Amino acid sequence: MIILKIAFRNVFRQKRRSLLTIIMMAGGYFLFSLSIGVSDGTYSSIIDMFTRDHTGHIQIHRKGYLDRRSLYKTISNYEALGSRIEAVPEVQAWAPRLYSPALAFIGTKTTGVRIIGIDPEREARTTRLREKVSRGRFISGRPLREVVIGSGLARILNADIGDELVLISQGADGSIANDLFNIVGFAGSARDTSERMNCYMHIKTAQEFLVLDNRIHEIAIVLTDQRKSREIASLIRRRLNDPSLDVEPWQVVEKQFYQAMQADVKGTYISLLIIMIIVAVGVLNTVLMTILERTHEFGLLRALGTRPVKVFLLIMIETGVLSVFGVMLGGVFGVLGNYLLSIYGISYPVPIEYGGIVFEKMVGMVSLKSILLPAAVTVLTALVVSVFPAIRAARVEPVKAMRSI
Repeated sequence: MIILKIAFRNVFRQKRRSLLTIIMMAGGYFLFSLSIGVSDGTYSSIIDMFTRDHTGHIQIHRKGYLDRRSLYKTISNYEALGSRIEAVPEVQAWAPRLYSPALAFIGTKTTGVRIIGIDPEREARTTRLREKVSRGRFISGRPLREVVIGSGLARILNADIGDELVLISQGADGSIANDLFNIVGFAGSARDTSERMNCYMHIKTAQEFLVLDNRIHEIAIVLTDQRKSREIASLIRRRLNDPSLDVEPWQVVEKQFYQAMQADVKGTYISLLIIMIIVAVGVLNTVLMTILERTHEFGLLRALGTRPVKVFLLIMIETGVLSVFGVMLGGVFGVLGNYLLSIYGISYPVPIEYGGIVFEKMVGMVSLKSILLPAAVTVLTALVVSVFPAIRAARVEPVKAMRSI
């Protein structure tokens, strides 16, 4: 108890030195917290935009479809499956889809496209496709012969709203599928590569065009919390209990994108390590200077019979007290900084394309991780780097220390 009182007295006695140490620790905490907040916030934003752009948080396919996509690997009872999926509380919405490659013509212009049959109402609740329509309008709820194409595709075909698009593909019965479709809208921007080859039509129109009566290739599911995608995918898999179906979270469906994200996260950890080292060096320097200045004090304590372990504890307690004050001060600015970034963000000088999606700003996130992890690292780092100076102070010889006055 006496050592604790002495430690607090020393902290408040040397106000300038203590304030400098607290500010340095608070600065380290702030940078650490801000780095975690921006990293988690930006990655969460990227994942949310990527999954809500098209992928969804969970996808269901016929077994083996993702390994080798085929027109014939279809799901026939998708409406019944959808009803069972909706019964899962964490499921927010689901949407059926149908895919096929095709050849598109407008006048003398021709190119390959990807037909995507969608349920307009369900797709609008599941993804942000409706919001991505940059010109014209979204597909109507009735199965008409109308399409929404990517803006990049429109540029390739030199197409405009109201033009007729000729599509040629292969029907599931082996016939040649060909028909005329009216272009009613463009999706995304010209630089949005994720929409460059897409041609959306009503799912009933696509089923008729490809002779796939009431069959689909994919069910996309979005959850109330994307962080539970693996857990809910496993739950849905057990509930459906159908070995002919693959139920996979987005991390498996988009494995390359997920691995790229994980590699980027590791790069962030390196930045955090550098910040931690800077804080550690600063604390070590401050504690060493403190011990050199107080050599006479430690010698006097030893001469009065204070055991080395008590001197050691004195230094460690002082460092602990300073680090706690530093964490409290840094915590205020860290939470405030992450909160402001979560609302306003920081715009990039030039928009960044990631996974075919364009991002215009980085954002922060206030989370327990961005508060507790920097606090634990700051306190532990301060205590660890103080061990050597504390041992040095504990080993001081009273006679030599008294002569240093």
